[in-house]
Formats: sequence, C-alpha cells, structure tokens
Amino acid sequence: SSDVCSSDLFAGDVNGVEFPARFIPNFAMQSSVRPLGLKTGALRAPRSNAYAWVFQSFLDELAHAAGRDPVQFRLDLLAAPQLPQAAPAGRGGPGPQGLDATRMTAVVKLVAEKSGWGKRNLPKGTALGVAFHFSHSGYFAQVAEVTVLANKKIKINKVWSAGDIGSHIINPSMAENLTQGAVVDGLSELIQEITLKNGRVVQSNFHQHPMLKMSQTPPIEVHWVTSNNAPTGLGEP
Repeated sequence: SSDVCSSDLFAGDVNGVEFPARFIPNFAMQSSVRPLGLKTGALRAPRSNAYAWVFQSFLDELAHAAGRDPVQFRLDLLAAPQLPQAAPAGRGGPGPQGLDATRMTAVVKLVAEKSGWGKRNLPKGTALGVAFHFSHSGYFAQVAEVTVLANKKIKINKVWSAGDIGSHIINPSMAENLTQGAVVDGLSELIQEITLKNGRVVQSNFHQHPMLKMSQTPPIEVHWVTSNNAPTGLGEP
C-alpha cells in the first residue's frame, strides 16, 4: 500500500508502543524493502497489515519452539511485567497509547472460548490458528479453522473474531459487517497476486486480481467485549 511502502514505516523502526514493545526487553525491528521503484496503491488499515502478520506469525514460531499452546503463550506474554512506555521523541503533547494488556487478554479469551479452542477433536489435517492485534485503539483477536487439502491447498472452514472497541457500539449490524468484511479482505490476499512484465503491472482489474467470492467465504462469527472504556472507531481495526 502507499502507507505500507512509505518512509514512515520503513525508516528503520517501529513506533515505541507497537506490541510487543514494552512486553519484552531489547525489542527492535528494521525493514529493508525500500526503495520499491514502483508506485503502489492503497491497502486496508495500512501499517497494521504488515505489523500484525509479522509479529503474530513470529509469536507462533516461538510458541512452537517452546512446545506451548499458542493461546496460552500469548496470554502469558500479555501477563508479563511491562516496561515503562517511552516518551515520543521530538514531539509535543501525549504520544500514542500502547496496548492495554487487560483488554487484549479479554478478547483473546473470548475468541478462544467461542471457537472451542482446545476442547474440540479436529480431523487429521485440520487445525486452529490464533492471532491478535491492537490497531487504532481497537482490540481484536481471531481464530481460524484451517484444513490442508490433499493437493496442499488451504481451505478456511470458519473464522471467529472477538473485538473490544469500547463501551458503545452505535450500529451493531455495521460493526459486524466491517469485521466480516475485514476477514474477507484478508483472506482475499491469499489468492491475489501482482506480477510485472516489461516494467508494467499485468493485472488491470479485479478479474485478474480477485476478491474472495461468496462461495469461497467461510462462516465468520463476530463477538464483542463490552468494556467501560470510551468508544473508538472500527474502520481501521
């Protein structure tokens, strides 16, 4: 996206309160994909796409290496003593707010409960995956039930999503729609590809760069943690 590939993300670091900053010591991340040499377009929830995928995938690798349950591994990390939040460098006023571990713990526990994490016998080749992300003051965790087919292709059977966007959801049906749409958008990226020929993008429209069709879309359950915190937006999360 224009934001994902812009200098504010790839200047060499991540903002000081982006999870897992404060929850582990000596955290730093540096990117080396710039310059692209190609004009890019927009992608939903700009930087969060990259951050969530990188950090949560690596957390899974760590949980696997430690022989730990992926949900419990995350809950234990959220329960760890936190380092002080660093003040923003070179800026006046309050800096960005970091992840509230209590609120994220609640959504992780809710999505684990609703998906039956650790309580269901799944057939061979089928498993559950979990991830969470704090984005633009919204707290979300998701579980996906995924099957690896005989031809090594992936089939997503169902997705559960739990969110905390504060004490008030003014339009519940729209909130559910936005959440389900985000899942459809994310799953679509599994089948989308941009290729170049003679310096030009080959794909010209959605017939060559498809969104997920309704027949390909799994059931998507949406659940909410209603907290006492002020309501926040939902479009980016």
